[in-house]
Amino acid sequence: MFKDIVVPITGTSGDSYALNMALDLALAHEAHLTVMEMVNLPLPVAGPWGLMPDVSMSDLYQQLREQGKANVAVLKKRLEKETVSTEVRLVEALFSEPSRLAAHCAHYADLAVIAGVLGDSTEGDISRTYFGGLLVESGRPVLVIPPRCKVPVPPKRIVAAWRPTRECARAFHDALPLLAAAESVDVLVVDPVRGELGHGEQPGADIAAHLARHGVRVNVQVRQSHDNRIASVLLDHAAEMRANMLVVGGYGHSRFREWALGGVTRELLFEANLPVFYSH
Repeated sequence: MFKDIVVPITGTSGDSYALNMALDLALAHEAHLTVMEMVNLPLPVAGPWGLMPDVSMSDLYQQLREQGKANVAVLKKRLEKETVSTEVRLVEALFSEPSRLAAHCAHYADLAVIAGVLGDSTEGDISRTYFGGLLVESGRPVLVIPPRCKVPVPPKRIVAAWRPTRECARAFHDALPLLAAAESVDVLVVDPVRGELGHGEQPGADIAAHLARHGVRVNVQVRQSHDNRIASVLLDHAAEMRANMLVVGGYGHSRFREWALGGVTRELLFEANLPVFYSH
């Protein structure tokens, strides 16, 4: 069960959809929801004698803080009518990046829900930065909600992409509350490698048996990519079964988290039109 859920407000067009999904999850799991209004305070420009006081920067900080407080007031009013436990925090980022502070706050939660952005754009850069920070630094799963996306909670049909890796094992474990509540879960294995250190003689059988012991209604699907992108294979299968969610292992590197995400991870982040649950 998810008992603590966090939503960082990224300032992108998908924030409202992420918040709505988080509220639905909080209601379904009787969880506490924390919404974080992120205020990015830029550092002063360094001069010959280091960082110097700047009246214009002080004025800018005041404006950003006032705007942040106004946004908090709007969020609190939005949440007044909800029946779940909620709080809104104003998080100021001065000597640290907003995405890193969001990841720190997510340490104390079970799940982070953030807005996704379709397409590699300016908004996509913001979403990717938050996603990368949360995925690599929070130690918690991240659920990305694309714009204009509304799915039932709990999701009825889920596609869970399996590879015998630490990231996938982590994702399947973290997603168990959702997988167990689904009507149908397809464990999708693409281009399996048989053998003791691969997918086994029956690809997907071992992880399916493990999920079944947790009460998951699971089917194993094996597909060949035929030189198509893995992300496309996953999304095509999800569309065919009319899935409400995709569960994957998220790959990235902390030093380059803003851009050097694994190929499939990056492609899904910008192309998926359904919620994607990632763990690292």
